[in-house]
Amino acid sequence: MIRCLASVLILLLPGALAAQSAAEVDLAKAALRALQAQSIKGNREYCGLIGRDRFGGLIASEAARGNRARCRYPDPPSDTVVVATFHTHGAFLRNYDNEVPSVLDVMSEMLNGTHGYVSTPGGRFWFVDGRRGTIRLICGPKCLPWDPRYVEGVTGPIASKYTLDDLKQRQFQR
Repeated sequence: MIRCLASVLILLLPGALAAQSAAEVDLAKAALRALQAQSIKGNREYCGLIGRDRFGGLIASEAARGNRARCRYPDPPSDTVVVATFHTHGAFLRNYDNEVPSVLDVMSEMLNGTHGYVSTPGGRFWFVDGRRGTIRLICGPKCLPWDPRYVEGVTGPIASKYTLDDLKQRQFQR
């Protein structure tokens, strides 16, 4: 099963995707940390946007509540240029590979030209590079709030970085 990320496209101004910054990472991590317990308890995805306001400052949107497999991003304010997304992966499920971003998560970021940040039931924090189609682990298990039912290793070994092809192999051969 693939975890769907978004059902809408996010329109960006040309050249909106800049290099990942420490401020962007910190903002995404804080947003996901605040959503983890609620996401795990209800086994629902929560998602939001990170953008640059008209003054160039980074802002995070309010989070939208999704269902178990997808989340529709909120509309950004009209004067905001979206640069990244963030979303949770809900609760721990033994037969569901939600400790890594999904193929669709990566493809959505590539299509929209955004960065993406994903938190997992085991407390991992991932970065999705929408320009390159790669993902890398920012911090490992339990660096964010985690589901107490989480069992390390149930979905197999987890690498610290993946390409889109790596994820396809991992998720479509399960």
